Amino acid sequence: MATEVVLSASSTDSTIHVWDIRTGSSVFSFKQSMSKKGGLALCAKPGHTSDVGSIVTAQTDRAILNVYQWHKDQVCHKMTTAEKMITVTCSHQGQYLAAATTSGGKVYLWHTPTGHLIRVFEAHYRQITRLAFSNDDTTLITASEDASVNVWLMSQLLQTDQDDLTARPAPLYSWSDHTLPVTDIHVGYGGMSGARVCTSSLDHTVKLWDLATGQLLTTFLFPKAVLSVIMDPSETMLFAACENNIYSVELYRRREDQTYKVSTVESVGGSGRVESVGIKEGHTTNGQSLGAVYSGHTQNINSLTLSFDGTVLISGAEDGQCIVWDVLSRQPLRKFENHKGPVTFVSCFLRPIELHPDAANQNISPMPWKQLKRAIATSEEEHRNGSDQVIQDNKMDIALHQQLVEEGPLYSNIQTELQPMKNAANLLRDMKVHS
Repeated sequence: MATEVVLSASSTDSTIHVWDIRTGSSVFSFKQSMSKKGGLALCAKPGHTSDVGSIVTAQTDRAILNVYQWHKDQVCHKMTTAEKMITVTCSHQGQYLAAATTSGGKVYLWHTPTGHLIRVFEAHYRQITRLAFSNDDTTLITASEDASVNVWLMSQLLQTDQDDLTARPAPLYSWSDHTLPVTDIHVGYGGMSGARVCTSSLDHTVKLWDLATGQLLTTFLFPKAVLSVIMDPSETMLFAACENNIYSVELYRRREDQTYKVSTVESVGGSGRVESVGIKEGHTTNGQSLGAVYSGHTQNINSLTLSFDGTVLISGAEDGQCIVWDVLSRQPLRKFENHKGPVTFVSCFLRPIELHPDAANQNISPMPWKQLKRAIATSEEEHRNGSDQVIQDNKMDIALHQQLVEEGPLYSNIQTELQPMKNAANLLRDMKVHS
């Protein structure tokens, strides 16, 4: 049976813990990693977006990205980078890795199957706080201490025919409605044409955006600075961490039509309106504040995650605790207290097959990685070194596939299987000429 686990990490505790969401018991752990908020990314196995194959962490003290995999608790690959990184993210298909530097607002973009550095560009004028890909990997979204959020088209970032690949590309959207540093990004489900994006800020607001049009839909105003934000899987409820409390907001509400004696459901906000949460003001419904509160942490909350069905909420905070909440009752179910420092990252996902009891009897290959390049390769170097491509859901041998499609110098010493067909074609051509 598929069960869910939580991965939690700290900025001072060198152990990454993986624990069961139902019991709170430790399942696995990784050693020798300390990453700040936003400095850890889960990388999916190529072709299997729901399977976590690797964990990448940006180290707090060195210009190194650590790569961990489920077959060992130590670092599998140490990727030395040209600059020290503070935040990192991986595309949902596991094909691209993006990281932002500690100084300024520079972004590095790699192609993970080959390790090639594809792009380096200045995305912001101040330090980047969060990076996120849209679910269809068509856009990369960056948030910064400069109070802005930029949306970048991946098709533009992957262009290699430009003269200067370090030049700053033009963002698809530049959202500058926040007035203080942006702390978190959450990208909703769906492709670019239908997804919604939440951004939180120290200015006490969470803003909801339409990724298709770039328009601001709703601004939610909270009583304190918002440090983390997330929506439930159905995108009907929003959770915002404000210092040591969590506020939940229903994104749809029921309204009674007194004229026709029917009830209708309408979205909260819209058209850029401002909705107050946890603040009693006259313009709120019935004079009462919108939203409910989860209280239990004693220090600032850094990260939020939800179970697959949205019934369980997990929070990680500066007090070193991870609390598992029942969403409906807002009561804590259990606590995970194995961390010896501030918790900077929590994420809930299906238990990897490598951690199942019978995994030792299965032949499971680890996710392949190539060393990340520190400089952008020239076209000549890429042509000389070649590129490893992953053909998904294809059981045909790659050599045989290339041999059947096109002859080349690589297989010049192998008798091609197309030769009988070519001989028959030549015979038919000769018969037509003689006739």
